[in-house]
Amino acid sequence: MGKTEPKSYDGITTNQRGVTIAAPGADCIPVLFADPVKKACGAAHSGWRGTLMGVAMATVSAMIEEYGCNVRDILVVLGPSVGACCYTLPQESAKEFHQIDPKCVRSFDSPTPYVDIRRATRALLESGGILPQNIQDDSIADQNQNITFCTACHPDKFYSHVRDGSNFGTQIGFISIRN
Repeated sequence: MGKTEPKSYDGITTNQRGVTIAAPGADCIPVLFADPVKKACGAAHSGWRGTLMGVAMATVSAMIEEYGCNVRDILVVLGPSVGACCYTLPQESAKEFHQIDPKCVRSFDSPTPYVDIRRATRALLESGGILPQNIQDDSIADQNQNITFCTACHPDKFYSHVRDGSNFGTQIGFISIRN
């Protein structure tokens, strides 16, 4: 509000009460941010490219710069996304995830390794100063690589481009500051 709207974006922040912001994701992660101290929030769409480009930490940085947030106060929720059980990328792209955390990639020697964008997003947030206990990601308790929250594995609960191809819908994560 009060700024020129960008042509495109994957992250948005606000400190305006009563304004709802959102991030879509069919297999990409809708990431929500809240600072209860400074009363600011953010939303980001983190697909594999956005994850590698650091969209989650760019959203955190915007909250710090715009609203004076402290990284240690920011709470983060990772919404449903495709799991490493179903998501593959070309090896060149998978190498970049492997550099973030080797546990982000399975079957690394395959031409199309399995990639865990959730683990990568979490690792990047933690390395950027977000406290691990401030990241809500129920999949970390899942020892089977996010099977519980994989959008591709649960057609009864989630839309998925990976599973359904071009004919798919979208989940949306949204957040606002109460009046």
